[in-house]
Amino acid sequence: MGPVGYALLGTNMGFRFHDTLTDSILPLPERTPGETSLYVCGPTVYGYIHVGNARPPVVFDVLVRHLEAQGRAVKYVRNYTDIDDKIIAVAAANSEDPGAVSERFIAAYREDTAALGCRAPSAEPRVSEHLGDIVRHIEALLAQGFAYVTDEGDVYYDAARFETYGKLSKRNVAVNRSEFGRGKVGEGKRNEPDFALWKRAKPHEPAGARWPSPWGDGRPGWHIECSAMSYAHLGKHFDLHGGGMDLKFPHHENEIAQTEPVHGDPMCGGWMHNGFIEVDVERGASFSPETAALLAGLFAADPELRKISKSDRARRDALAAEPARSPADEALFAVYSRKVQIGHWFQLRRLLERVDGEAVRLWILGTHYRSPLAFDVQEDAQGPRFPALEAAEKQCEYLYDTWLKLRARREALAGKVTGVKPSAAAFFAKARADFDGALNDDLSTAGALDPFYRVFSRINELCDAKKVAPEDLAAGDETARAMAAVLGVAEGDPETFFGRVTARRIALRGLSSTQIDALVDARTEARNNRDFARADALRAELTQLGVELRDGVSKTTWRAV
Repeated sequence: MGPVGYALLGTNMGFRFHDTLTDSILPLPERTPGETSLYVCGPTVYGYIHVGNARPPVVFDVLVRHLEAQGRAVKYVRNYTDIDDKIIAVAAANSEDPGAVSERFIAAYREDTAALGCRAPSAEPRVSEHLGDIVRHIEALLAQGFAYVTDEGDVYYDAARFETYGKLSKRNVAVNRSEFGRGKVGEGKRNEPDFALWKRAKPHEPAGARWPSPWGDGRPGWHIECSAMSYAHLGKHFDLHGGGMDLKFPHHENEIAQTEPVHGDPMCGGWMHNGFIEVDVERGASFSPETAALLAGLFAADPELRKISKSDRARRDALAAEPARSPADEALFAVYSRKVQIGHWFQLRRLLERVDGEAVRLWILGTHYRSPLAFDVQEDAQGPRFPALEAAEKQCEYLYDTWLKLRARREALAGKVTGVKPSAAAFFAKARADFDGALNDDLSTAGALDPFYRVFSRINELCDAKKVAPEDLAAGDETARAMAAVLGVAEGDPETFFGRVTARRIALRGLSSTQIDALVDARTEARNNRDFARADALRAELTQLGVELRDGVSKTTWRAV
């Protein structure tokens, strides 16, 4: 059974997921038969996203694709937080309007997630478009006594009024008071767990950072926005709410607290949270034995310390400014310094200069969405290396090479009668069943990749066979395409993929396609003139440059490897 009250709605018995609220595996909630309503918290648009920010859009994109492949109609809503203190700070630092900052980074977010193969959600609401909804929601909370207005004109949620506060994160407000809330008592709020619903504008803040309200000009708090936008686009008791594990508390906890008094219990039918992408801070660093021992204790006490954060630089700088640091602070300074170093490549846009977006997607899907995923950077004289991501890119090359081989073999057999009896239909049917079963089991993309790879391996075997039934090739083609469309991997045009990867690789090596084409043409001329020694020398030169030649019937093509 799902959250209290949701059992009256209905469930779909195919897909099952781990619900964070009940800490159990549940069937897919179904408010409306045949439909799924999904809300996922999107980015605060004040900078370029990092690899950790890339995990939720990939995970929930696959969820939507999988449910749609099962015949469900999915309404997928992901918001943009385009009103926030961090946006205002960036705007002030750059002498920009806050709206211009948010527009720039919304465009960047769309570009970066598109590079990962993520499709656009059904709706992408912005906080700035829903200020009226937010104000009305705050007014409802005030009317019911769940919020209060301070003398300064700020509006706070009164967490003590919500009896089950902490039920999502499993935190006890009476025991762990210091863990709750952003800011301490003394800002005008009554208790530490209380959080801002509306922030009164300060005199120094720009005109682009304030909006009218019954409590004076200001802007909404971070948490209230998602309660208002999810209701505006999905209504009461929608099916699934998703996001990163870092949002479980306080953001999602506060969403529940401020939504259920207004719209009733439960806010949604289930909660899905993806795990962190972590970094191996110790790799490549020279820590003293004493610091290493302290780090082991710090990581054990706070596993989130391995998570790359945009605040790492500020925390490192704050520790650097201290006149005297304790051994523990020295260890923390070492951690933040290393994370800032790694963080340069953790920015997704910079990482995509070194590896293809499709490889990043495949790498993310290789680990179950709730498990931590390790980001590894190795640096040497040649620059940074990303072993796991580079392996994923090679796997993408294998998949696209298989498409090319399958296309060529099917074209060669077109219109011919081979006399070979089809024999692979059962294999492909079982692989598809295993694939769907893995995804139905709490979106196990790692489990789904096994039958996915089995299908491509069998297609290669069929293509290499001396005799093959065209029906088997067609069945392999259909099965592989259906799987690729769900994973969002190897679903594109092979020439486009290889062209994109090759262009990036030769640019990183300081080469140009014109330069390589000239060497390839010279080798072709040498072969035509039967000057095989020169042809071999030119091939060796191209190989040294990382260029692989492919001699076809009519011409020679090349690819950067």
